[in-house]
Amino acid sequence: MKRHPSIRRRRSAEAAAVPNQKLLFLGGILLLAILVFLYLVFFTNLFRKDPNLTRLDITNNTSVYTADGSALYYLEGSTLHRINPAGSRIWVSKYSSGKMELQVGAQILCLYNADTATVLDSNKTPLFNIPASDFKIDGVTCGKNTLAMLCSMADSDKNYLRVFSNTGTELDRIEIAASSFLDFGFFGESDNFWYMTLDTSGAEPISRITTTLPTQQKITGLYEIYGQLVSNVNFVGSDAYVSTTSSLIAYDTFGEIFFEKMIYGSQLADSLLVKDTLYQAYVPQSGIASDSATLRVLSSAGLDTLILLPSGVEHVALSEKYVYCFSKNVIYLYNYNGEFLRSISLDFEITAFSKLYKNLILLRGAEDSYLFSLS
Repeated sequence: MKRHPSIRRRRSAEAAAVPNQKLLFLGGILLLAILVFLYLVFFTNLFRKDPNLTRLDITNNTSVYTADGSALYYLEGSTLHRINPAGSRIWVSKYSSGKMELQVGAQILCLYNADTATVLDSNKTPLFNIPASDFKIDGVTCGKNTLAMLCSMADSDKNYLRVFSNTGTELDRIEIAASSFLDFGFFGESDNFWYMTLDTSGAEPISRITTTLPTQQKITGLYEIYGQLVSNVNFVGSDAYVSTTSSLIAYDTFGEIFFEKMIYGSQLADSLLVKDTLYQAYVPQSGIASDSATLRVLSSAGLDTLILLPSGVEHVALSEKYVYCFSKNVIYLYNYNGEFLRSISLDFEITAFSKLYKNLILLRGAEDSYLFSLS
């Protein structure tokens, strides 16, 4: 018995529809998988391994130093290491001396203890030594080619700031009452020097910031802040930006105020000079780990931004593009207008934090240390 042609055509069409339905079903599953994958990639941190995080092969109590971010230095015992930001060794140099401290400049390094100091260039070539004497070395800071030592003497109530060139010549020696000394450092391209003292002899305290040109033993500026304590000093060219108990004050070369902002109840968390613009981030003096803490970012160009921080943020760092806020295991990124951009999850908890340079952060975990590069 022959089948009717219309019946054969219908069965053929039904048979062809089955694989088409399977293809559509499989295509739908594939499309859904692609959408889920894209969501995980772009809207979560599941597949993000941050390329800016580099593990360092150092112990957790090792201090790391850098002057310009191009190389990092650290002491382990009597061995001085120089590595690049990727963690690779550049050179190692061993010393027979006992316990030493380290400070670095762009072109010089200083290994020192209370009695003596050895100054090297960045290729570990010895430049000069400062032998034991009546002066005891209490601290060292390095400029590009110059270093300054804070010294004291037994049975003396004076501090001595001794400034040396990279050839070992003592360029200047400044005597200061030990009870009034606060801080010192270098600034500018020509290793200008500054130091800060506190005068409490009058009715109100006076914080004095003195700038000098060591090569000429010449005072170039004097800034006096009455009735307020100074916590931080930053220089933009010859202008001084001073964070006090209640205000951010900017002084020109002649000591005249040309900028002032009230910052009462705040403390400086980080500062960054971008070209000729100084950015400064302030957090509450009571801390920022509590709920509803606010970060305030000010700039010499007039920026004044408030950022309500997520709960648990403990550290803040500024880069040329972003404001980074660090909790125990999450990094939050904001732009300078205060807009939240994204977060970065870490697979360890931060136990210690320090900013080494404008684009380098040293993060400590329970077991390892990491370099985090800011964008």
